[in-house]
Amino acid sequence: MAAKMDDEDLLEILQLKEDAASHYIHGQLGDEREEAMRQYHRMPYGNEVDGESQIVASDIQDSVEWILPALLKTFTATDKAVSFEPSRESDVKGAEQATDTCNYVFYKQNNGFLILYTAIKDMLTVRNCAVMWRKEDQETVSSVPFKGATEEMLAMLLQEEDAELESANPEQAIDTMTGQPVVVYSGRMKKTEKRSIVKVEAFSPDALLVQRDWTSPLLQECPYVCRMMRVTLSDLKMMGLECTADDLRSSDSMDYNSDSKQSRITNVDSQDQSAANFVGDSDTDDDSMAEGWLRIEFVLADKDGDGVAERLCVYRLSDKILKCDVTSHVPIATSSPILNAHRWDGMSMADAVSDLQRLHTELLRQTLNNLYLTNNPRSKVLTDANWAPLANIDDLLDSRAGGVIRQRDINAVTEQVIPFSAGASMPMLEYVQGMRENRTGVSRTSQGLNPDSMNNTATGRAMDATAAMQRIELIARIIAETLVKPIFQGILKVLTDGGMQKLAFKLRDEFVEYDPNEWRDQYDMTINVGLGTGDASQKATQLMMIAALQEKGMAVGLATPKHLYHTGAKIIENAGFKDVQNFLQDPAKAGPQQPQTPLPIQIEQMKIQADAQKHQAQAQQDVQKFQAEAQMQMQVETLQAALKEKEIEANLQLQAANDARDAEREQHKAEMDAILAQQQIAFDKWKIEFTEANKVYIEEMKINGATPQGAAAQADSMTQVLQGLQAVIQQMNAPKVIVRGPDGRAIGVQHAQG
Repeated sequence: MAAKMDDEDLLEILQLKEDAASHYIHGQLGDEREEAMRQYHRMPYGNEVDGESQIVASDIQDSVEWILPALLKTFTATDKAVSFEPSRESDVKGAEQATDTCNYVFYKQNNGFLILYTAIKDMLTVRNCAVMWRKEDQETVSSVPFKGATEEMLAMLLQEEDAELESANPEQAIDTMTGQPVVVYSGRMKKTEKRSIVKVEAFSPDALLVQRDWTSPLLQECPYVCRMMRVTLSDLKMMGLECTADDLRSSDSMDYNSDSKQSRITNVDSQDQSAANFVGDSDTDDDSMAEGWLRIEFVLADKDGDGVAERLCVYRLSDKILKCDVTSHVPIATSSPILNAHRWDGMSMADAVSDLQRLHTELLRQTLNNLYLTNNPRSKVLTDANWAPLANIDDLLDSRAGGVIRQRDINAVTEQVIPFSAGASMPMLEYVQGMRENRTGVSRTSQGLNPDSMNNTATGRAMDATAAMQRIELIARIIAETLVKPIFQGILKVLTDGGMQKLAFKLRDEFVEYDPNEWRDQYDMTINVGLGTGDASQKATQLMMIAALQEKGMAVGLATPKHLYHTGAKIIENAGFKDVQNFLQDPAKAGPQQPQTPLPIQIEQMKIQADAQKHQAQAQQDVQKFQAEAQMQMQVETLQAALKEKEIEANLQLQAANDARDAEREQHKAEMDAILAQQQIAFDKWKIEFTEANKVYIEEMKINGATPQGAAAQADSMTQVLQGLQAVIQQMNAPKVIVRGPDGRAIGVQHAQG
């Protein structure tokens, strides 16, 4: 079994751990933090040239100041950022009281807004923030007036604890019971009230020492955590710690004992400047104001020698332990906006944008330098062989508008034209701006600053805002889990450790009094970080849809008035109002409604109301009947119009069919006429040829001396021919039909079969 550890052994361990942690905190990390603060405040880089532009871009400052409001709104939009949930039925009441009390302690008893503002701004600029919570005893002195108190009453008042008489003026009065004159006193009484509070404060991250190889931003299991606090001897006395002024002054003998790097940049004096760099207590003879560094350390060490390391809380000066107790947790939280895996220190917005700000600065300087030379070009002066100028130099150095330049040669003074090439830098500047937007999630469109955006519509703006809020919501979630959650768990732990008085405060228009000693020291926790509050209109629409669904669910038992109240409270909080009780009444606090006996006037009013409702119902029935008849009449007229339309359509189709048949008959007749005309032409031609041939035959017969018998025979022959011709003519005039080919064209006629 290991031996018990004495103060010297513990002191040696603590000094070694402090040196190892401070070597990084006030070395590499301290230099990087100093550079980040210089760039945030747009201080010179050190490479400036006299006579040229020395502007410094503000990318880091712009990114931090744009992200900061969204993050603060996330955690301060409601008065209940964190809620504790019971793990068993018996803890329901305690969890609700713990929720209300812890939120009251953080936001009202302490300035929760300022704590979060300081912490979030630290983490956005110098990587980490530091917040500590602890129990603190305070004395409150109040002056209470009294009037008309008798000596007996005055003696009873003075018997109260910590009561002291400030002033008492005697007055003559008449006793209401006896009617005799008595002496009464009026004046003021001083009362000193002692109470314990939970103090939450954000201190400089330079004053936070963490074991170098720790791998998580959560410090509850870290082997070594230390806060360096600048205190006076009077502060130590109030903490219940005993030491001498010389011991306190000697705690300043440190290698890093000069002004904090961060404080030198911001020029802000703070009680909790880093363990770096401090100037002494200004040579005062008042020992109570002697100053030095107090280390509040939380270390895992086996002090009792049982082989198991306990968590120790040690109050220590440089080489003297003032107090050492076993504690249950580390009351310090830290966080970073961008977490590095397996490291306790993350990255800041300055780390993400630092190189872009330097590049942006160089581009701006070059652009402005070129613009300066373009607007104010250099002058060339002609000289003689002895380098004597042929123009007056004083006149050239005088740049007044309309000034006179004296010269001995017409070409003595000429301007060296500088081309304006800075326009080529504009695309590069735009590219740098786009890179910064991609890294930080803060875009000009989401800020409403880019009228040329392709998404310059309501939907497009909503898309841009949603995309920009994704990274901010991630940072908010990191803050919730690594900073806000440990703080509230710590507040609950301090409240339930014992020794706390009952807390009385006003909650939702009611005065409540809670006793923390009745609660458990741990509950399940839900952090209502309010993600999405950046798009309040979208959230309001969703809440209204939920409320409408709950109203329908009331009829079938799917929702209760409690559900409606909860949704209404969220709608009011989303609108920016925290006093929900002034708009809605919690149904849990509304007493049962007592039945009331109606008065005669009320009975008459009820009758009048009933008659009015009856007439209204009758009028509604008449309106419904009229509407039904009008609807039926409209349907009949619609049917008649449809039938009429169909009749007209049928007539048009019949007329079109008749027209088609007439056109077909006309085409048939034209085709027959064309064929008959062709046959008639052929017949006429044959007839003419036959007649001519016959004449020639008769003449030949006459010439050759034909006999009468031959002539008669010839005549008979001609008669037969003529008869055959008549038969042909009759056949031509007989009914015929057109013969058509495969393509539908007319190719001939044939006799109709009779």
